[in-house]
Amino acid sequence: MTSEEAFNVFPATQREALIDVLHQIRKLLPTCTEDISWGMPSFRIEGVLVISLMGFSRHNSLFPGAGVHELLGKELEAFSTTKGTIHFDRDKAPPASFMKKLIAARIRVINASYPTRRGQFMEFYSHGVLKARGKYTNKEMQGPWEFYRRTGVIMRSGSFNRGAQVGAWTTFTAEGEPHKVTHFT
Repeated sequence: MTSEEAFNVFPATQREALIDVLHQIRKLLPTCTEDISWGMPSFRIEGVLVISLMGFSRHNSLFPGAGVHELLGKELEAFSTTKGTIHFDRDKAPPASFMKKLIAARIRVINASYPTRRGQFMEFYSHGVLKARGKYTNKEMQGPWEFYRRTGVIMRSGSFNRGAQVGAWTTFTAEGEPHKVTHFT
């Protein structure tokens, strides 16, 4: 089932509002993947859930998860909220300016969740494109790391040992082609 098909059970005006939000999210997260999770269209970046969306009999809801409400503050005054959920008008999508702030806030929450307990690290640009990926050990960069441009194209890759660059590091062109290799000892 596609995201659009998940909304076929709703009246036309509500379905149009939900599909408008789908289009806004796709535009704000150009590299996201979509799936149906918990019966709702859901959007992920690098496997990390960013937001879900669903309609209900009296309203529609966005599910950005915990932490976003504190970042948005007064922006949420126009909406009814519950923990991790934002309700909006059944027949009208939220303004694009609000959606942009919501997605940016969610990305900030995701970025703040790294590194994980196991040291895995990812950082994303505000539009959901991966910025960096690697691992921390004892609060120091360790092992292979990759850094990306805002376009999603790899910029640099190499390894760290206790926070220091080691071995061969490759710098890539804006098109993702290897440009030069620098060796660290």
